[in-house]
Amino acid sequence: MSNNKLLSKFSSRIGKLLDDDDEFNTTIFVGGKESSLEKKTFKAHSIILKVHSSYFENILKKNNNKCTRKIYLENISPSVFEVILKFMYTGKISMENSTRDDIIELLKAAEELKLDELAEFLQDHLMQKKESVMINNNTQNLCHVTRANDLQSRSNKCGRIRLVGAGPGDPNLLTLSAYQAIQNADLILSDKLVSEEVLELIPKHTEVFIAARKFCANVEAAQAELNRVGLDALNLGKDVVRLKQGDPYLFGRGGEEFLFYQSHGYIPQVIPGVSSCMSAPLLANIPVTHRGVASQFLVCTGTGKKNTVPEIPTYNPIRTTVFLMACHRIRDITKDLMEKGNYPSDCPCVVIERASFVDQREIRGTVGTIADIIDREGHTPPGTFVVGQACTVLLK
Repeated sequence: MSNNKLLSKFSSRIGKLLDDDDEFNTTIFVGGKESSLEKKTFKAHSIILKVHSSYFENILKKNNNKCTRKIYLENISPSVFEVILKFMYTGKISMENSTRDDIIELLKAAEELKLDELAEFLQDHLMQKKESVMINNNTQNLCHVTRANDLQSRSNKCGRIRLVGAGPGDPNLLTLSAYQAIQNADLILSDKLVSEEVLELIPKHTEVFIAARKFCANVEAAQAELNRVGLDALNLGKDVVRLKQGDPYLFGRGGEEFLFYQSHGYIPQVIPGVSSCMSAPLLANIPVTHRGVASQFLVCTGTGKKNTVPEIPTYNPIRTTVFLMACHRIRDITKDLMEKGNYPSDCPCVVIERASFVDQREIRGTVGTIADIIDREGHTPPGTFVVGQACTVLLK
């Protein structure tokens, strides 16, 4: 009997384990992050998952309860994971009627799950001028695929970059996706805005690069340094996580970093984070919207171009306005609120220091008095400045 027939029979027998309900010991919850994604539950054998994927191996190491092993994959569609699961059991992948978009979606999932052989195969498949290889009964056995043209060999695997929201500071407010990204990264890129408590979650063996604090004089140099270090690591095939305080796309330059990496051939995965624009008011017992009081919610930066005072919104009595990165120039901002924005001097406002930390503090006042209160009592950054009638609605 030829080796090919032996391997085919062996693959077929292993594949039958997919139908063996008695021996499954891992439950995988797939999909559901976006409303357009359906949800589906899969069962699998932990040993099969671990031998194929370091992603699964790392997660399963942290879950020693053999009876309740659970894995959540919100970013992957069930239809894609079904293909991947069959591949892990049989070494085969169906390509029948697969469009280029289907293959790209499969490639993204394979890279996220660190299925290196599958990802490399799919990359090569997409790079070929002809999107067909030797097909046998509409399946391709990845152990025996022969390509018509030998593409340029890769000395390094393709790296991966993720822009990850680190939340306001309390590690309990990290999303599950953010935590898993931190645990599985080869390199963490951060700046000094990310809390020590979050940074302590980084495994000891993981390389960490923390850029200099982004003061106005060095902000461009610090950003360029982060971009350079990240790109160098990607070119070495590393899994890079860029941690960003709050949410990557809310005054975090996340969009700029996305475009930077995209211009160099890497498409970042963006993982949302809890922003202080919502969490800080909530933790200070301020509902940013409240029926009969505030039906609008506006988020503004407190730092304009070249460290100037930003454009001030016009006063609206039914709006809650939240300023981020504003407390270092609160006197200038409140002056412009009254003079340019027509805010009444008695409009309630609150400065929330170190939201979500054990030493969180709220400094309450009005638009006309808060700057003097801050000067008298002092201020410990980071701080969130909230303005509007909602600031006092739960105190009455």
